[in-house]
Amino acid sequence: MRTNLTYGTVARARAFSLVELVAVMTVMALLFTVGIGGLGDSRAQARQVATERVIGMLEQARGTALTSRCVVALALAEPGDLPSGSDEHGRLGLFKINEWPAAPGTLDGTLLHRWLELPGGVVILPGSVNGVRNPRDEPQTTIRYLVGKRPVQGRFHIIAFTPRGSLQWPAGSDPLALRIAEGTYRNGQPFPNSRSSDHRVAENVLKLGRLTARPYQFDR
Repeated sequence: MRTNLTYGTVARARAFSLVELVAVMTVMALLFTVGIGGLGDSRAQARQVATERVIGMLEQARGTALTSRCVVALALAEPGDLPSGSDEHGRLGLFKINEWPAAPGTLDGTLLHRWLELPGGVVILPGSVNGVRNPRDEPQTTIRYLVGKRPVQGRFHIIAFTPRGSLQWPAGSDPLALRIAEGTYRNGQPFPNSRSSDHRVAENVLKLGRLTARPYQFDR
């Protein structure tokens, strides 16, 4: 009798453990599903935050050019562009240009405030948008400036504004488009994330007119 009782107790314990295991697996699957959805939401939120920061810096560059009556450039810095080292974040810098040359291969400027960091997991992509030029495709420009009293220089993709608030650079008569996407930097180069279903890049697109140069977001 004692042996049968022991066997029955063990069998009931095993059955209870199996129920617990199924319950734990169900909870884990639910948490995994919720976690994946939350990760997608956080990436989209980071992309929107980056878009708002880029818009704010473009507006500030244009406004500073108007009020200071000089050329102001917004520099797009990627990992490795800054002399102080690199990480996996893009950054935005605002420069007052001392004198705009005929061919802006090298500029002397004043950094107006600290570099603004973009959220992780966000990149600025090259590539035109519906035929609209992307300043990320243009050659980089060298900017010489001071950090404290130390002279430094870096090579950046830039968008420059005239004292009238129009686009100074890249040169031309057509508008510009910026692509702000979910992705990562590898060896200093941006690589976008794509959705597994249709392979579309999760991105926000900004457009700047040539004369007024006010940025606005639009869908491709």
